[in-house]
Amino acid sequence: MVQDLKQIDPSIDVLINSNLTEDKLNELPPEKRLVVCVEKIKNGKNSESQRWDCLIIICELYVKLSKNLFKDLDSKKINEMIFEIESTLKWMIYNEKNCVVHHEVAYQVAARNMTRLIPDMVHACLHSESIVSRHEYLECLGVMKAFEELKQIIPLALKDSHPDVRQTAEFAQDRMKRYQNEKGWTALEIV
Repeated sequence: MVQDLKQIDPSIDVLINSNLTEDKLNELPPEKRLVVCVEKIKNGKNSESQRWDCLIIICELYVKLSKNLFKDLDSKKINEMIFEIESTLKWMIYNEKNCVVHHEVAYQVAARNMTRLIPDMVHACLHSESIVSRHEYLECLGVMKAFEELKQIIPLALKDSHPDVRQTAEFAQDRMKRYQNEKGWTALEIV
């Protein structure tokens, strides 16, 4: 997607290397906005706060694409863009080093109910070096009612070296018990 757009619009490189604010990024057309944000997330020499902005922007874009709010985009392009966003979030789960940005990925995945990323969230919950991230991924799995996965990871999280993670495991366990007969979560209706 990036190379295709770069061939059509050489200004992409300038945008990728610029210090655009959230408002300026949101002024870009949807496809260009996605490409610039993904490149800033994955390859840019940007600050953590700019990667955080780009994360939020692509997740807001995800919702708009899912609701088909861009009438000038055909369904094939919409599906490609949705896939690109999910792939970027998955990449961030495994590669983002800043705990503030990394933990926000968990919240954004949960808020958009991206259930395909649950296995990756489990990985982060169990393997992240960040206490903040382990807490947030565990909490979001509980909120998303990923109960089958939680049954496997709660016993491990209850033994975590940090009390905040253990308390989050207790929260997720309690939620699992309270909601055991309910499936699914409608995400943004609560958020």
